[in-house]
Amino acid sequence: MKNLKMDVSIIPLLAALLPIIGVNLTYLIASSYEHVPSCFVYLEGCTTISATGRAAPESLWFRALLIPSAVVSMICWRMIGAWLQCLEQKLYRGTVIIQTLGVCAGIFLIVYTVALGFIGPEYTLQRRLGVISFFGLTYLAQLLLARRLWYIAINQAGVYPLRLAKYKLFLCLFLLVVGIASIPISNYLGSDALENIVEWNFAVIVYSYFFLVYWGWKATGFKAELAVTRS
Repeated sequence: MKNLKMDVSIIPLLAALLPIIGVNLTYLIASSYEHVPSCFVYLEGCTTISATGRAAPESLWFRALLIPSAVVSMICWRMIGAWLQCLEQKLYRGTVIIQTLGVCAGIFLIVYTVALGFIGPEYTLQRRLGVISFFGLTYLAQLLLARRLWYIAINQAGVYPLRLAKYKLFLCLFLLVVGIASIPISNYLGSDALENIVEWNFAVIVYSYFFLVYWGWKATGFKAELAVTRS
């Protein structure tokens, strides 16, 4: 049997970059074909993320990048459980919850991405359920992970950088504020542009969390070991 140690920090990096590049690339393609308006979506909100992935050819790029990103994020959440176990030298009971939430979020992202190209009321539920569940479950997983890493940083000096733990908690708090602020914007102000601005920025911030996971894995020297055996 041969054991091969691998630097797996590329996984959270891809979990962050693939969706961010994917949605921005598909928007640029969609606007070049005049399928959506042209603007700086993060400040002007002239269209939604979903609108960038509905028509060909941008819809092909949308699926080609978003579905793999969902799979990568599920792998990342699975490995986050192993990372926590390495940091604490024991199995934390909440690890399974964090992993399950993250993996389920990836599944709902795939459901949303697949249903996005289908027009009609029969697919509205799948699209809405997919996107709401993805963001909701991802946020819960991120919040629980940030809370646990804060506990480790405070109670086990030198195991995990306190600075990164603060960044994760701050990011989760900021996402909560943005999420709460989106309720009156979508239900009372009646401004599609403001709602779209929140949507674009919220999505990027959620994905940016994986950059902090990447830096955390780098800071703690987290590596995976692959065992190869002959039958």
